[in-house]
Amino acid sequence: TLAAMSMESPHIFEDGFEVVRVDPDGKKFEKVSRLACTGDIYEMDLILDVHCGLFKCKPGDKFNFALASTIDPSGANEEQTYDQRERKTLMDGYDYVMHGRVFQIDEDKKTHDIIIYASFGGLMMSLKGNPKNLTRFEPDMNIYAMCKRAQAAEAF
Repeated sequence: TLAAMSMESPHIFEDGFEVVRVDPDGKKFEKVSRLACTGDIYEMDLILDVHCGLFKCKPGDKFNFALASTIDPSGANEEQTYDQRERKTLMDGYDYVMHGRVFQIDEDKKTHDIIIYASFGGLMMSLKGNPKNLTRFEPDMNIYAMCKRAQAAEAF
């Protein structure tokens, strides 16, 4: 769980999500779907653009979603360029991974929820929820979004 993660952990957020809607505002791009999802444990609202040819989802699908500051399992910071050597990374445990940057952090004035906005090469993400669960985000930080489909018998 997030509370049990040490400060050395590369994971800065992790939860199971259920897809509530796909392309809620209509299909904008042929190969991109916008997923509107609800979190299982932390009850976050996640809007995530994905390449639908690589990570196809329909309402009711569940997946584990993690945000990490590095793909190095030890939590070590990475160089500015991708290390192409064959090595174990956090990506090995996920079906779909994107690299991007947090570009904005807002507060919902009505609910006092925090909203984290990130861009992954133009694919957008917003994660909205209780500020106590989103303490490790900073503007302009590099992050990895990682998704793994939930197994049918797996519970979050």
